[in-house]
Amino acid sequence: MNCFPAIIFCFTMLGLGSIAKAQVTATNISVADAFLATGSPNNPLGADLTGLNFGAGGALVVAPASSYDGEYQSLIMFNLSNAIALFNTNYGAGRWLITGASLALTSNYGTSGVQPNSAAFPVITGGNFAIERLSDDNWVEGTGTPNTPTTDGVGYNSLPDLLSGAHEILETNTYTPPGNNIPVIYALPLTTNLVADLTGGGDVTFLLYAADNQIGYLFNSYNYGRGNQPLIMVTAAPLVEILSGTFTNDWFQLTGIGNNNVTYQIQASTNLATTNWQTIGTATADSSGAIQFDDTGASNQPQRFYRFSQ
Repeated sequence: MNCFPAIIFCFTMLGLGSIAKAQVTATNISVADAFLATGSPNNPLGADLTGLNFGAGGALVVAPASSYDGEYQSLIMFNLSNAIALFNTNYGAGRWLITGASLALTSNYGTSGVQPNSAAFPVITGGNFAIERLSDDNWVEGTGTPNTPTTDGVGYNSLPDLLSGAHEILETNTYTPPGNNIPVIYALPLTTNLVADLTGGGDVTFLLYAADNQIGYLFNSYNYGRGNQPLIMVTAAPLVEILSGTFTNDWFQLTGIGNNNVTYQIQASTNLATTNWQTIGTATADSSGAIQFDDTGASNQPQRFYRFSQ
């Protein structure tokens, strides 16, 4: 708390420091992924694939149970430790909040009506699919491929165990094939559990599966890569802070940092022991997150405490 002796003028400080970048986005490649398949009498890999692993298959697939080749679901795991380190470096440990998260999925088979190079995979078709967050991150990717399936990792039969822990459907999306090697971005809703998972800085698992009987979606796994690996983009912004206060002429100028282009209420109180905070104006952060507010009524107060509120 800084005090100006002439009028005993005080303002509360939420933190001091130079203005940091208003928002920072961390981009991470998946650290494990695998498709899970049921198989079907028409699938060249076999009629029953439920106990097999395809963790090194190079592709992730979503298709309904009614698909010619049987049902496909896909698991993707990301690790957020680097993202949390980035946010802490920019804003200070814990001095930030997550403002956005999205997945980017890209395929070298992204054209509608095309049959991928393996007849075991469905023809590329638009449709709906769900993204679900799983609390169970203790699954093993495995080393199986379509040509050489294994039993050393996760398979379709693993789903009951994976779903026995907490899980939530985040959203249902419509996939429209965009063409080859064109990423599709899916913004994720910031549910309480997802934000807790992301801010924890550990592993985060998503399960993708068909939400209609039309979709045939194939996208690259991190093993196949070619620059088309699954990505998660997580954006953080600093907690709103008052950085300085300057008593000039007949007003008191506050500067701060917040989220770019967000409007904040400027609130004041003459006594920190009470909860009687009054809004004395608003200020909108600029494109860099900088906030400035001039309190023209400051000289009429023996003392005043300030805070920014959204």
